Amino acid sequence: MLIEEKMASLKRLKEDTVEILIIVKACLTSIWFWVPVIYAIYFYMQIWLIFCVHPLTLLILPSILLTYLIIREEKNANRYYKLYKVKYLSASHPLGSGPEVKSFKWDVEKVIKEYENILKKKVKRKKSN
Repeated sequence: MLIEEKMASLKRLKEDTVEILIIVKACLTSIWFWVPVIYAIYFYMQIWLIFCVHPLTLLILPSILLTYLIIREEKNANRYYKLYKVKYLSASHPLGSGPEVKSFKWDVEKVIKEYENILKKKVKRKKSN
């Protein structure tokens, strides 16, 4: 009789444990269990933002990030398209003279010779083909 009672109590314990696990599984897989949990996380995150993060930080950091990204994009475009800006002298140039462009000297004779060589090479290729 004693063994039968122990076996019966173990069987009830097993059934109760299985029922508890089924209820836990049903709760965890239901969206309605997670809605208040997610809301509580959102609520405490908002409180943390109010008391621990300065409001100007939320405004300044995105503007710094945007400025950095714009400068980086401009550098990438200049590098990709090989654009080089003409640099002007600053306003502190002596005697208030206006901005000056760096001079560019073009050796016309050299460019014409290079162009003639390119044309000769094209003519030779056409003759050889």
